[in-house]
Amino acid sequence: MPRTPILFCSHVVELGGAEMVLLDLLRELDRDQFTPHLAVPSDGPLAASAAELGLELHEVPLAGNSRLAKAGAILRSKGPLRRLAQQLGCRVLVANSMIAGYAAVLAQRPGLACVWHLHAVTRSRVARAALRRANAVIAPSQAGLDAAGLAHGELIPNGVPDRFFGAAPSGGGNLRAEHGIPDTAALLGIVGRLDPHKGHDVLLQSLAGDWPKRVPEGEAPHLVIAGGELFAEAHARLGGYGDHLRQQVAQLGLAERVHWLGQVDDTSPLLAQLDTLVVPSIRAESAPRTIAEAQARGCPVVASAIGGITNMLQGGNAGVLVPPGDTSALTAGLGRVLSDEPFRVSAVQNARQYADAHYRMSTFARRCEAVFAQANAATGS
Repeated sequence: MPRTPILFCSHVVELGGAEMVLLDLLRELDRDQFTPHLAVPSDGPLAASAAELGLELHEVPLAGNSRLAKAGAILRSKGPLRRLAQQLGCRVLVANSMIAGYAAVLAQRPGLACVWHLHAVTRSRVARAALRRANAVIAPSQAGLDAAGLAHGELIPNGVPDRFFGAAPSGGGNLRAEHGIPDTAALLGIVGRLDPHKGHDVLLQSLAGDWPKRVPEGEAPHLVIAGGELFAEAHARLGGYGDHLRQQVAQLGLAERVHWLGQVDDTSPLLAQLDTLVVPSIRAESAPRTIAEAQARGCPVVASAIGGITNMLQGGNAGVLVPPGDTSALTAGLGRVLSDEPFRVSAVQNARQYADAHYRMSTFARRCEAVFAQANAATGS
């Protein structure tokens, strides 16, 4: 049986959560059934990682650093995407980012279908209209589908690599020894790009609170921050956010208790060492990859009750949910997961069961493949 060529598209070249999901999918994709290609605007970490997987790369003008530039890139990409798909024999475009989604919708025509992998929670009227034109939409959470106003769509939770489900990895270093963190101090972690929407400042305010009265160990917790300023060139609001956070750490007197790890490619060793993963997002997220990884790894999670996070934590049965932006609630939630042993054990067990049922990589890939195959068949090929 001949393999089906598919053209994946992304306007992002850095490795954020959505791009890591794409790489996981490409790594797991059945190469006996599909031949994947990747269209990106330029070289970058995503292209380099895809090349290591043996993908053929193609440059398409999908990028822009302003709204006007992005709109121009979308319009300019229509023709190149169509011609590239025809050249490669692809009848399916899979868009992995918002700008790529708009471009793929414009490029679709009889014989060329658009599958939009929607990683964001968006209520934009333009986005909602464009998404309705796609032949199929995949989303990792119902919150993403509901926000986009899609009565139909494929709800497919993101997969987590098998290494997160196994025994705690060795060779990942010792965070406590490397950063001088006392064994009696709780170790918290926040993982993700340095973005105001991620709520780092809320967590820092919480960390500066009166912790000794809340934590039996008698030592205020330490925090490791993993992530970099991704997409800073494309989004002016992100520029300098890392410097802002460092200034906040100094002003709050937290320099001895906050440790900067930079970008972490494999979070499995990190999550195995944390007492709690904190996801204090202040803007709705569809299905943060780091939460799924923590649940599979058995790391407790305290997160904002926003977007798809509420369902991931099973309404609070698989972790602690707190109102977004509420420092006092976050402090109380962290205090609970760190001091209430029966609750913590139960939450971790529930989370692991949920992860095993929903996040297995093979299940994720097979379900996505079914959508791709159906879209390809619908083109009349």
